[in-house]
Amino acid sequence: MINKILEVSNQTLDAIHLEPYKEFTRTHGVPKEWFYGLSGKEHYRLLIYIGQLYANETLLDVGTYQGSSAIALGLSGQNAVLSYDLLAQPEISFIQQDNIKFILEDITQTGKDVILSSPFISLDTDHDGTFEHIFYKYLKDIGYTGLLMLDDIKLNDPMKEFWDSIVEEKHDITHIGHWSGTGIVNFAK
Repeated sequence: MINKILEVSNQTLDAIHLEPYKEFTRTHGVPKEWFYGLSGKEHYRLLIYIGQLYANETLLDVGTYQGSSAIALGLSGQNAVLSYDLLAQPEISFIQQDNIKFILEDITQTGKDVILSSPFISLDTDHDGTFEHIFYKYLKDIGYTGLLMLDDIKLNDPMKEFWDSIVEEKHDITHIGHWSGTGIVNFAK
C-alpha cells in the first residue's frame, strides 16, 4: 500500500471529481472550501485517494476539527471511518455519511483494539508536537503495524523536531499533500 501512495502523481490526485460536495459546502459550510484545494496545497485529495485504496476496512481520523479529513477518507463509501476528537465541533452535525462516525473521546484511552485493526490512521491535531509524540509512542507501545499519515510536519519547530525523531520508515510526501508538510510513517514489521 505504501508504494501506491508514494507513486501517485499530483495529476492523478487533482483529477479527483469533487463537484458533488460543492452544493453541500454552500448550504452547510462543510466541508470547508480548503477541501477543494489541489494536491501539494491541501491534502484532502490525497486522503480521498488513500480511502479508495482500501475496501471493507476501518480507517481512523484522529483530530476531527471540522470533519474534512473524515469526509475525504470516507468518500468512496468502501470503508468505515472513525473520527476522534477531544472537543465537540458543532459543524460536524451536518455531515451525514453513513460510513463516518464522530467520537468525542481520547483514542489513546479507549481505542487500542480499533487502532490495532486499522490499516491507516490520519493524525491532524494541535500541531505543537505534544500529542503527536504521545500518539506516536502509543502506537509503538501497542505494536501498531499500519500506516500513519501526519499533517503539518513542517509547520513549526516542534513539528519538525517530532518528524525528525521518528525512527520507522517514513516519507515526506508534502509534494502531494499539504503545503505545511505531510508525512507518512510505515509501522509494518
